[in-house]
Amino acid sequence: MSASPAGTADDLATQLVAHSLACAFLSRLTYEEPSAELLGDLTAEGLPDAWSVRPQDPGIVDGLALLHEALSTWGPTEVAGLRRDYRRLFVGPGKVLAPPWESVYLSADHLVFDKQTSAVRGLYAQFGLRAPNLRREPDDHLGLELAFMVHLGTSAIAALERADEGALSSLLGAQRAFLGEHLVRWAPACFARIEEHADTAYFRGVARLGEGTLRGMASDLGVPERNGSSGGAHA
Repeated sequence: MSASPAGTADDLATQLVAHSLACAFLSRLTYEEPSAELLGDLTAEGLPDAWSVRPQDPGIVDGLALLHEALSTWGPTEVAGLRRDYRRLFVGPGKVLAPPWESVYLSADHLVFDKQTSAVRGLYAQFGLRAPNLRREPDDHLGLELAFMVHLGTSAIAALERADEGALSSLLGAQRAFLGEHLVRWAPACFARIEEHADTAYFRGVARLGEGTLRGMASDLGVPERNGSSGGAHA
């Protein structure tokens, strides 16, 4: 097996697992409306206790502390408050405070279902995937893009385990390209808006954890950090 960006094959496997777990966790928190079932799963899985993407990053430390606070005290009243916050941030009615779609940040008119949505849809299709609510919900939702990173990462782990160098190289390249050409260009601005407008520790934690995790993944994969949303987001 040739040398990998993470060093040895064991180092690469550790990195792939860490990135996949982090993206899976963040995907759920940004895509699923909070519910007793979701919060129970998050508490039982204990993922914040096992965070392994740059765990000393100040943003990740702060984000985990805020999520621990939220997950240690949740009950019916707190779930209702989290749902209200989720809808304010991501759904509406009214102005969506932290639009979770790439095209809102990167398209010229800051609209959903623009060319960025089509580009992401095409990338999913290359790997046999499609958005769950095709053409009814933008494919470039933050939670779906993070889930795509999970798919690429777990597929790369499988290729590494069967010593398929060609597939591994292709999957690592796809993961690095998707992170650099999509997520790091707009998701930091989305996380900043979540942090600015969130009413709950839960979503402030999501914002801090997400921003720090993307920064760590970009560093691990040699992807330059950049934010292409200087024009602002409108929704």
